[in-house]
Amino acid sequence: MLDSLVVVLRTAIFISLLQAAGVALFVSLFNRYLTISKNTIYLLGAISSLSGAIFILLRYLLEPIRLTGSLSGFFDFSLHEFLITSNFGFAQFLKLLGSIIVGASFLQSSELSRIAGIIGACFIAASFSFIGHVAASEQQWVLAILLTIHLFLAAFWFGALVPLHLVCSQEKLIAAKLVKRFSKIATFTVPLIPCAGLGIAFILLPSLSSLKTPYGILLISKIIGFSALMGIAALNKLKLGPSLSTENYRSISIFKQAISLEILLIIIVLCVTATMTTLYSPEI
Repeated sequence: MLDSLVVVLRTAIFISLLQAAGVALFVSLFNRYLTISKNTIYLLGAISSLSGAIFILLRYLLEPIRLTGSLSGFFDFSLHEFLITSNFGFAQFLKLLGSIIVGASFLQSSELSRIAGIIGACFIAASFSFIGHVAASEQQWVLAILLTIHLFLAAFWFGALVPLHLVCSQEKLIAAKLVKRFSKIATFTVPLIPCAGLGIAFILLPSLSSLKTPYGILLISKIIGFSALMGIAALNKLKLGPSLSTENYRSISIFKQAISLEILLIIIVLCVTATMTTLYSPEI
């Protein structure tokens, strides 16, 4: 029961923090193009940051109960002291700090706030490398670099989807230009996400037979989901995105549906990731 709740909370943290960090990165790159949708996108980033902070605190408060198997663990101050000074505590602190910095960056529109948003996004991406299988590995630093790159670029992609959907809904005149610029950047960055992910898997998995374990099966499911995402992204870049230049209502509607499907698939991939990293080990 507690493990299932941890999976739910970790999924919520993934979604909230990657969304918040992604909006910060989106704003840093495309803020000058935004007009009507700007306030809504800033609000999305602020809400995502706030919800992320709440989920982080809930995740921390659940850990002593999970470790002891009873509510009494919550009142064990020695256990709290241990958790705060552990890698787990540092990782939660870094996530919380990153979410606060990112959230604060949406309070105003300035160059300084956009730089702060990028810094906060870096903190969020790096925070996940201090816990779990990465932190326990002998090749921690190599894995930490790969995981940070993996999550930073995943945040850029995932976090941009809702803003792009909003732009297509509220600012149809700039949609084609903005999607074209986003696709140009994504062409070089998004392929690095699976490359970094496969690098992590190659280091963590002891052998190919590990793919038959629950961890390996979930990893394969994640790869399949990501392959589908790459297919939709390619379709958006090569066909649906360019069709927006015609300002045809049907083209915009289809593109928005494709974005919605991408969002759904990424959320599913994040659910699989949370389950895989919480309940299973690559060595079993």
